[in-house]
Amino acid sequence: MKKFWISLIGFVGGLAFASNGPAFESSFPKFQVNHPEIVWAAPTNQSRAALWVYKVMPQNFPVAAISKLMALGSFTNEIVTTKDPLYFANESNTCNLVVQPLQGWIRYSDYYAPPNHWDRTNHLWEQVAGVPDNAKVEKLGLKFLKQFGIGPADLAQKANGYLLTFGEKQTRGYFDRRRGKYIDDEVIARGVFFNRRIDGVNFAGIGIGGGCEIMYGNHAKIADFKLVWRNLQPYEHRQVASPDEIMQQIREGKAVMTHKNLVKPAEIKRMTITDCAPLYMSADGEETQDFVYPFAQVEAVADFGYTNAEIQLYCPILSTNTFRQ
Repeated sequence: MKKFWISLIGFVGGLAFASNGPAFESSFPKFQVNHPEIVWAAPTNQSRAALWVYKVMPQNFPVAAISKLMALGSFTNEIVTTKDPLYFANESNTCNLVVQPLQGWIRYSDYYAPPNHWDRTNHLWEQVAGVPDNAKVEKLGLKFLKQFGIGPADLAQKANGYLLTFGEKQTRGYFDRRRGKYIDDEVIARGVFFNRRIDGVNFAGIGIGGGCEIMYGNHAKIADFKLVWRNLQPYEHRQVASPDEIMQQIREGKAVMTHKNLVKPAEIKRMTITDCAPLYMSADGEETQDFVYPFAQVEAVADFGYTNAEIQLYCPILSTNTFRQ
């Protein structure tokens, strides 16, 4: 088995952050309004007075958990620490493992865990056998994350307290000579996304900007495992902006639109904010992130004078006036 040390230079991506929170302008459309009337109708009884800004420190993943991943890939090397970057690959490069402690991410992939084998003699695809269903995938994923010290309380939740997860699947279509018919969208791997949660606040998005993606193939064998779990240490306890401050930041063009429902901001006559909740913004594992900031996810109804539209904004949530250590 091959083992390589990773150069840290190749993993400096660079996610922009302002002193008051993440800078969204490179990823989301700017929400530039022409001073419409903005009304706050969001509940404030559960609003927080302050939120933490976290500093990213090198991660030290459990040796036992990394050793188990190595065993899955039949890597025979022995490790005694996970403080250094690691890379393992088999001779055909169809199975590999990357561990990057500096930004707290892991990637394991096994190309042949799904039924990807092609029988050249009989011209037949490997048959699907034992790919877990959606419920089983979530249970397997939770059990696997437990090895890394990650439990349900560390994962994003819905408002009702249930885990916020997103399923995925890998399919194929082909002519099955065994049955003499075309097979459409046959599931060969199934997986689940878990987002992170810290201090009772979810991380944003779907994917591994702050959380885990795990795919299972035949006989529930791991096909792909991506984990971004930075070591976050409390840095500053900052005061949360008041409704008036958040509305002012929207007027000043400091908010951006998510892709939930894109509109032309300049045409909005009146905007009613119906909900405002904190989220944390992380980054992909290959990007360098020094601090993790909270921000506001704002739900609103935009009135154009002739029609209404529900929109979603990301906006700074930390007050610019004071902060608490």
